[in-house]
Amino acid sequence: MRILKISLVMIAVMFISTYTAFASPKVTADKTTFDILSGTYKLDGNVHVETGKFTVTADHAQVNLTSFEVWAQSNINCLYGTNEEGTAPINFSGNDLYGSWAEKTITVKDGTQFKSGGLSIKADKTVFNWETKIADFSGNVEVVQDGKTKKYDQIKYNVAENKFLNDAAD
Repeated sequence: MRILKISLVMIAVMFISTYTAFASPKVTADKTTFDILSGTYKLDGNVHVETGKFTVTADHAQVNLTSFEVWAQSNINCLYGTNEEGTAPINFSGNDLYGSWAEKTITVKDGTQFKSGGLSIKADKTVFNWETKIADFSGNVEVVQDGKTKKYDQIKYNVAENKFLNDAAD
């Protein structure tokens, strides 16, 4: 029975190692721990998480390799995209981030800021869907463009087409 348990644990470790080697993001931090049972990295200090689409830097983060989710806290900067996709990289910042590969979204809260070219948008919360390329800003939204500042409760912006989806923002 003991040999069976050890064998099962070894098979599980090999499966997780193989699985995460192909699917896992690159993670670095001053302090990195990995819980093999939950498949979660816990990262503290100078956190850097890099996936094929995003690079997230923060003071603290957790990355679950099983559910493909990331949580980050404090001094967050999230860079999306590359020039290879035909669009300039897009930058989100804030103090609290949640990313879900299943939902294809990144949610940034607590004083979020988005910058792209000459456009700057500040809000309490930003939800970005990388499949639709739509960023949904809500709560105390402030848009600065061409030297003009406008305020909204909520606004949607298509980052691929560089245009607002709300009539009020035009």
